[in-house]
Amino acid sequence: MYTSGVWNAKAGSEDEFARGWQASVDRTSLEHPGVVFRLLRDADRPGRFISIVGPWRNREQIESVRASEAFKESISAMSDVLDSYEISAYELAVEVS
Repeated sequence: MYTSGVWNAKAGSEDEFARGWQASVDRTSLEHPGVVFRLLRDADRPGRFISIVGPWRNREQIESVRASEAFKESISAMSDVLDSYEISAYELAVEVS
């Protein structure tokens, strides 16, 4: 399973958002060493970011992270620099390497 987020930072807060996102996942990555956390910045719209995270073992692992106080605090702290965000969970459909 994978998770993804679409993050729209407020104008002028793009770098602050990226630093906050990294600080948030730095903690989470220590607890889930097999999971890779990536934040991509839109080359044409610098306030738009996409996060891609995984692979997670299962949906329960994702839900445990989302239910944690650390996750809730991180989302709350980042909301000050965001216009909007949407996070989703996905199952792998196709992989080509």
